[in-house]
Amino acid sequence: MSSELLSILFSFQPDDVELQQKREYDNQARNFVSTLSNISPQHFLKGADTAQDVLELLNPEVNSIAYIYALQARILAAGDSPKSPKSIPDHLRPGGVVWNKIAQFLETFDPVQIRYVGSEWRKLLEYVDRVARIMGTPGVAISPIRSGMLRLDPTTGTFTLAHLHFIRLCMENRSYTAALPILDNYIYSLPAAIPKAVLEQLEYSVPSADHINSGEYIHLKSGHTEKITVTDVQEYYMLGALAYIGLRQFKKAMEFLEHVLVVPSQGLANGLMLEAYKKWVLVSCLAKGSVPPTPRTANGQGIKYIRAASKAYEALAEAFTQTNNLPKLKAQINAGKDTWAEDGNTGLVNELQDHQYRLYISRLSKTFSAIPVSNISNGLGGSVEELTDYLETLIKDGHLNACIERMSKSDGEVVLRFFLDPTQGPLAKTEVQQQQALLEQTQRTNVLAEQVKSADYRLSLSKEYVEHLKRQNKKAAANAAGEAMDTTWDDGVEADEDIMGDMH
Repeated sequence: MSSELLSILFSFQPDDVELQQKREYDNQARNFVSTLSNISPQHFLKGADTAQDVLELLNPEVNSIAYIYALQARILAAGDSPKSPKSIPDHLRPGGVVWNKIAQFLETFDPVQIRYVGSEWRKLLEYVDRVARIMGTPGVAISPIRSGMLRLDPTTGTFTLAHLHFIRLCMENRSYTAALPILDNYIYSLPAAIPKAVLEQLEYSVPSADHINSGEYIHLKSGHTEKITVTDVQEYYMLGALAYIGLRQFKKAMEFLEHVLVVPSQGLANGLMLEAYKKWVLVSCLAKGSVPPTPRTANGQGIKYIRAASKAYEALAEAFTQTNNLPKLKAQINAGKDTWAEDGNTGLVNELQDHQYRLYISRLSKTFSAIPVSNISNGLGGSVEELTDYLETLIKDGHLNACIERMSKSDGEVVLRFFLDPTQGPLAKTEVQQQQALLEQTQRTNVLAEQVKSADYRLSLSKEYVEHLKRQNKKAAANAAGEAMDTTWDDGVEADEDIMGDMH
């Protein structure tokens, strides 16, 4: 490793006093990136696997920009688009020396520096994904990719293709719990195209500024993501819903499926929307006990086509809501078993039957404080012994705040006793726990409020909004002359594109 190259690699020190000014940091960071991009990758390879290896000399936490260029040089030397395990050298395979350095880097890099090398960050995540798949071990890529996403944007609230690649890995590996740190974060922004002239006028527009919203440094020109389509967004929410279903978090699954349905579709319905609607009908029953009206923001014409192809599911949901008519539900389930199997929904349909049993039992608590199990078996069928085991499972799994009481041995009576006071029974919460739950909800609400403010601010920077204001000013002037002011956004002209036109 030449001293000249080392001098260049260490020339950008983010802790230098003069770089505490955001504009100065921005200027030097951009110049540094420009310099490194003009250095041949071969120069980074000199001294590789020795004490003079640049990957040993640089600190990934401090010299993040230089380090990522060094990693890319090692990857390029081996071929950044491997096709088979043989084309991946040992040091770049999972567990290899450079692979481990990549994983460490994605856990520790300086997130502000990586705002300036979005393309290199994206390519690094894509390479980790590709190598793990080729080696037949997709699961090993989950943790480093997740670390890289959260390191760059702790909220992961600006959607990138990394979101989609990540959830695909989790679903292929059935690692549903591993997906939650990303899935549980709200997507509040899509990569936008804010005019450069507008950005340059903003006091805190540079990537190194203390941004409230990650959408201000992750955008269509930052390099952190390639072009995003409507289908990409729908697939992410579809796969995310499947992960929540796998974890039996049906309310969250329902919300994700609704996101698939409300994506602007210009009057058309695609396969993802049809699949989402069928699962939404089933999951709504599990989460809410019935199917609510379709979201108002969903495309009415598209939903009309979808519902016409989902009659069997709507009939099943209708039977489900009739909680005192278990035979009808069973008959409906048996009648459509081929349909459920073909759509991959047999597990959810079976869950409906079990869930109706739970609803039937939980509704008894509104009438009885205690009831003999033999009385319940008369309505549900089956023996007292089988139903007692089933009830004990419900209590153990947290579905029922009750207990089983066995009376005297002489009569052998078994009674289900409900706890109507939320501070009693197996699901009891202390006052402190209830206060903590309220506090957590308040914190989540405050975070969302800040994101909404940021979204409103970004809207005010958009070309469409500026044009809208110009039209409004013209209309206001006309109104002052006696003409009515038009307050519509479209100015009487049908828009050529929907609000997600940039995503096509």
